Amino acid sequence: MTGTQEKEQVIAKIQEIVSNEKFKLDAYYFCGFPSGTPNEKLLKACEKYLETVDGNQPDPAVTADMIAQLEGALAQKSKAADNLVNNDADIQEVLDHRDLLLG
Repeated sequence: MTGTQEKEQVIAKIQEIVSNEKFKLDAYYFCGFPSGTPNEKLLKACEKYLETVDGNQPDPAVTADMIAQLEGALAQKSKAADNLVNNDADIQEVLDHRDLLLG
């Protein structure tokens, strides 16, 4: 697998995180907390990264902010009982390959 393919897979994981956080946000506003508490800072940081990465090298500050938000979200550890959409594995995979995002 090439570095480009690996980077595309990491970007796909970021897109999954965005989708999951949007789902949590919708569920939060419509139903309360059935899918876990949404992380709006994480959502915005990932969306900003995805906007800047489209065919270009993203701004290093945008990438650093997203990585910091991912680390913060992972440090909070989701409560499995009230979280139907758990991003922890996706977040960890992105963090494991952060070098692809920075380079």
